[in-house]
Amino acid sequence: MSLKILGLALAMVSPAALAQEGAGPCGRPAETGAILSLTQAVELAAAADLRPEVADAGIAAARTEQAIAALRPADTVSLEIEDFPGIGLASEIDNLQVTGQFSRVWERGGKQDARTVLARRGVDVAETERQAAQIEILTEVETLYIEAALAERRALLACERVETVMSLQSAVDRRVEAARDPLLAGARASTDLAVAIADARREDQDAQNLKAALGSYWNAAEAPQLDPEFLDRRLSPRAYDFSAIKSPELDRLEAERLRASAQIELEKAQAVPDITWSVGVRKFGIEDDVAVTGGASIPLGSAGRSEAGAARASAARKQIELQSEAVRQQLIRQALVYQRAALSAADAIKAIDSDLLPEATRALALAEDGYARGAFTYLDVFDAQRALTALREARLDHVRTYVLNDAALARLTGQNDPSSARQETEQ
Repeated sequence: MSLKILGLALAMVSPAALAQEGAGPCGRPAETGAILSLTQAVELAAAADLRPEVADAGIAAARTEQAIAALRPADTVSLEIEDFPGIGLASEIDNLQVTGQFSRVWERGGKQDARTVLARRGVDVAETERQAAQIEILTEVETLYIEAALAERRALLACERVETVMSLQSAVDRRVEAARDPLLAGARASTDLAVAIADARREDQDAQNLKAALGSYWNAAEAPQLDPEFLDRRLSPRAYDFSAIKSPELDRLEAERLRASAQIELEKAQAVPDITWSVGVRKFGIEDDVAVTGGASIPLGSAGRSEAGAARASAARKQIELQSEAVRQQLIRQALVYQRAALSAADAIKAIDSDLLPEATRALALAEDGYARGAFTYLDVFDAQRALTALREARLDHVRTYVLNDAALARLTGQNDPSSARQETEQ
């Protein structure tokens, strides 16, 4: 008896009331604001993000080091006092000697040029940090844009399911009123409608949250409106050149390798000793006796230290070269994984579009027609509708796999976003 009462109560719930209650996600008017493309989103995020500015500060510091490296060693001026008057027999001031001397280092072997080149390579290393920050922002924004576009598609599918369940419930109510179906069928239809509305609300909220997260990159006042055709354009296949693998890490390692090479050249230049020459004037006692002094000094052992320093720099360069090859090898493996995943997803999408979706749509139409004639039960129609919904959701999952892996491949191979290029061409 309790099941009959429950069924009667649920069957008496008006489909219009449930539709009105769930009008939030599915009854919302279409957005009329300007469409934000992925390219525009990346530009807005890059302009507002502070990570490039941090990298710019590092570049400025490296350029300061470059300016300092171009300077020659500072000159020196010295003053020496000898035979200062003491006491007793040493109190005669006639023995006082005062010497003023000017010294300059003569750099030899091209040290200044080698030092300047090394500092310039340091600027190149700092510039790779800015490129890495830009790629990091691009990756984050692109991933969020894709996920938000997919969430909007899921919300749209959920609303289509609400419409289908509402239409089916109307047919169930007519059959219940005509005593052709039990009250439990109406209760089941009302429950399915409530579930569909709840799913639509959840999917819509997920989409709004993702778009808000995307807009937070440039402090947008409201959630941006995404390109509705973005995902469809991203499904266009394209070829990739794996010999053109690129990444910020590879660029950084290449800059580090060049800096290590510049360090080797500087160490080799250290093998040629510098000459420090000096000239001065010496004053003797209180008389007018003056003498001119001069001299030069050359350090010993420069060649040995230079050879050891060059060997150390060569070992560091070899390590960087091996590390770069290891990173490139790993990136190629990742690219192959991305490619296989994208190809598998593309095949699955093709199979769903060409074979499975048409059959599932036809099965739902036959079930609805048979139910209207009394040949099938409500559960038969519901199962057919659920199978169609599952296929559409599975297709979206494959679209997500394809688009995300395709985007990763595009970044690794340095290819531009075809959808953005097409959009700019159309405009």
